[in-house]
Amino acid sequence: MAGISGLGSGIDYSVLFGTSSDKQSSSTDYSSILNLDLTEVASVRKGSYGKLLKSYYAQEKAEAKSSVGDTDAKLTSIKSDADKLAKAADALGSSSLYKTKTVTDDNGKQSEVLEDPSKAAGAVKDFVKAYNAAIDSAGDSETKSVLRQGGWMANMSKQNARLLAEVGITIGSDDKLSFNEDTFKKANTTTVKELFSGVDSYASQVWAKAGSISRATQNAGAATYNASGNWSTQANTMAKESIAKLSGNTEEKDEEETDPSKKITINEDALQQATTLLNGLT
Repeated sequence: MAGISGLGSGIDYSVLFGTSSDKQSSSTDYSSILNLDLTEVASVRKGSYGKLLKSYYAQEKAEAKSSVGDTDAKLTSIKSDADKLAKAADALGSSSLYKTKTVTDDNGKQSEVLEDPSKAAGAVKDFVKAYNAAIDSAGDSETKSVLRQGGWMANMSKQNARLLAEVGITIGSDDKLSFNEDTFKKANTTTVKELFSGVDSYASQVWAKAGSISRATQNAGAATYNASGNWSTQANTMAKESIAKLSGNTEEKDEEETDPSKKITINEDALQQATTLLNGLT
C-alpha cells in the first residue's frame, strides 16, 4: 500500500481493529473494517470452518455438470429467454383471449366457441416459441440451480400432457412443445381456459417457474466466500478500499482533513498485519 510508510511512527491507529476503551470521538466509531474481526477471519481461513467449506464446495463441483459454470454472457442470455417466457405466459392470462360466443351446428346442437380463435392461437404460438427457447437455454446451462428449475418446468408440462394434447400442444422427447393450430381451434373452450387462464392455470405455473429461472441466473456466483475457502474479489476490494481511505491513502477529502480534532490514528504494526492478511485473502 503506497504511502503507508510515510505515516508518523509512534502514532496509534489500533482503534481501527478493535473497540477502544478510550474513544476519542463520540460521533466516530472505527471499531472494525467492514465489521470484520481480523482474528476471526484468520481462524475461519485456517480452522475447521474453512475445511468444511472446502469440502462442501468440492461436493458441489462433483454434482455440477462443470466446475467452470456459465459465463456472464450465457447467464444473461438464459435470463433473457426466461423473461420472454414469463411475458408470453402472462399474456396468455388475458381475459380478452377467451371471450366466447354460442354457435349452433347443423343438428341444432349449441356450443360455446372462442370469438377470435386466431388471436388466442397466436398467443399460444408465442408462448410455445418462448417456452422452447427457455427449455433449450436452461438445458444447456452449467449452473445447477438453473438446470433444476428448468427440469421442474419440463416435468410440470409432462404432468399436464393430457390436457395440453386436447388443445393441440404435444411434448417431444427433447421436452419441447409442438402446437397444432387446427386442433386448438376445435378444442373445448373450458379446457383452454383451464390451461391458460387463472392463478392456478398451467400458464401461471410456467410464468412462476420462468421467474425462478431468471432469478437463478442472477444468484449464480453471488456468494462472498468462494470454493477455495477465500473471500471473493468484491469483498477483498471493499476491505482494501476501506483501509486506504481510513489510513489517508485516498484522494477524497473527508471530515478528518478539515477538522484536526477528528483526525484518526493507526498503529503501523497493526496496519501492516491487516494488509498482509488481506493480501493473503486474494
